[in-house]
Amino acid sequence: MPKRKPEDIIALVNDHYEATEPLRDRMENDHALYRLDPYDAGEGYQSYTSNEPQTFADKVMGWIASAEMTVRIPHGGADEELRDKNDQKERFLIGILRAADERLCSIMQPSLRDQLAWYAVIRGWSAGRALLAKREDGSTYVDITPWDPLHTYWGTGPDGLEWACYKMVKTKDQIFTQYNVKVDWDSRHDAEGSFVYDFYDKEMNTILVHNGDASNPLYKIAKKQTRHGAGSVPVFLGPVGANPLIVGMNSTTIIDTIADMGESVFRSTRNLYPKHNLMMSTLLELTARSRRQGLKVRSRDGTKSLDEDPYLEGSEISLAQGEDIEPLGLLEVAKETGAFMGLVSGELQRGSLPHSVYGDLPFQLSGYAINTLRQGVDTVVGKYLRAIEKAYQMAFNVIADQYASGSYKSMEVAGMDRNRTYFSQEITPDVIKGAGTAEVRLIGQLPQDDMTKFSMAQIAREGPTPLLSDRAIRDRILAIQDADQMDDAIKEQLAEKLLPEATLWSMLQAAERQGRQDLVDFYLGELTSVLLEKRRVMQERMTALASSPEPPQMPGMGDGPPMGRPPMPGGPVGSPSGGPPGLPPQVMPNAALGAPPPIPVPQAGPIVPPGTPRPGAGGGP
Repeated sequence: MPKRKPEDIIALVNDHYEATEPLRDRMENDHALYRLDPYDAGEGYQSYTSNEPQTFADKVMGWIASAEMTVRIPHGGADEELRDKNDQKERFLIGILRAADERLCSIMQPSLRDQLAWYAVIRGWSAGRALLAKREDGSTYVDITPWDPLHTYWGTGPDGLEWACYKMVKTKDQIFTQYNVKVDWDSRHDAEGSFVYDFYDKEMNTILVHNGDASNPLYKIAKKQTRHGAGSVPVFLGPVGANPLIVGMNSTTIIDTIADMGESVFRSTRNLYPKHNLMMSTLLELTARSRRQGLKVRSRDGTKSLDEDPYLEGSEISLAQGEDIEPLGLLEVAKETGAFMGLVSGELQRGSLPHSVYGDLPFQLSGYAINTLRQGVDTVVGKYLRAIEKAYQMAFNVIADQYASGSYKSMEVAGMDRNRTYFSQEITPDVIKGAGTAEVRLIGQLPQDDMTKFSMAQIAREGPTPLLSDRAIRDRILAIQDADQMDDAIKEQLAEKLLPEATLWSMLQAAERQGRQDLVDFYLGELTSVLLEKRRVMQERMTALASSPEPPQMPGMGDGPPMGRPPMPGGPVGSPSGGPPGLPPQVMPNAALGAPPPIPVPQAGPIVPPGTPRPGAGGGP
């Protein structure tokens, strides 16, 4: 791809601004609603500004922030090796999100999800840069930086983005600190700042500083054209909702419909708020006038004026014979005003969220009512969750493709998976290259959601012929991050319940972690006793079978262990592994290394906790 001249980059951005100006005007107007720009009822009149736009938008953002996020790669019919790679890639993507949030926090910015939620709700778009970068020491770090869609410019082709640019205003001090470039044009631009263009195409990245003057354009190159190594434009960008760009029969239709691409949260209500503020301002004005009503003063010549304020307590007003003071009648609200306000309030609620979402519930809701409420909330909030899902998906694809290219060192990632389990591990680029494509889901949660999923899982598992396998239930219904890991944990738990030696082994390890050597010794003795007793029973059984002329075939007994029974610990009698599998009976690893210590020679009498006298073991001669 040929290199782009700075003049060409500036021209591309300027042309795109002119083509999308109605969209950017709408974004700014919606932001004015959110920040509660004061409503002006006219000079001399009381003005009322409703907080409804901000409250509504903040509620939607809070719903998005509390949504449960899952990053899953469907296994399908994948073998164990591929499932392991998929699980590692899931953890890698979760880890880079955590790393991205830590980086944003270090530069005093909100988290990635919080920023994406704000832009999606207020602007109706999501945008940002997704790159892997190298530090001076050669290590790799994650750069996922949200962009304000108001200042994002782009061009598309048959295969998606051809270029994207983030245009921002920075002071000369900021420019020098960040790019080591001195801005030396006139003082006007020193005060107002200069435009910085962060431009990307499919191969190159360059940064320009422009004075923003059309009559005397000046620019400096803050970063020469450099290969970014992403293989595509490393930018995620997309509108909220499903509104397409409508092309009409005249030349103005495209311009007009651009403003409708990307739905902010105020799409259905932005024209109702001024009407609501007008009516409330009218009521406020009438209420204010009722505090100090106008007065009508009667006098012979019509020139009578009051020397004192009649509304002050203790005021005395002298009147001559034939003079009088009467209050003017108050203006009344038209009888239709109440009905009209009800209509506007109803439309505002139908275009936003029901009052019950804000906690205005004097009674408890039934399960059916909660589900109905959930559907109403999802109608409003769902499109924003889907938009942020797409943003995550695009960012993940860009980051994963870069990492799989092999141009970066292995990264150690950490985080909390879907099962609330902490992980920290090094994941190599080869693992990412061979894994599947991740799916991102943001699910808004209500209190009964977990119970509903558990009930569905139980129903799918009941009966002589279950509807789904256990793995499918955990993967599809419960949406467990690592279904294989959970399966292993359940089997381990079952083993502890069914096998006494497994329970003792877990208790021994717990005591060792707590530094309770007395309990370690006690559990070790009990474990030794159980293992020795099992060995003795097995030896007697095998001796009896060997002494029989024709040893009977035991039910379920073949070349392997008895049907329905796990192999005995330590393997068959006579094998070199008389203790736990794979170890000689006389030499077991030390418990501190994660395995039982050597089996001691059992003493006569029962094994008791340390410090407890054995029966009959008196202290006398």
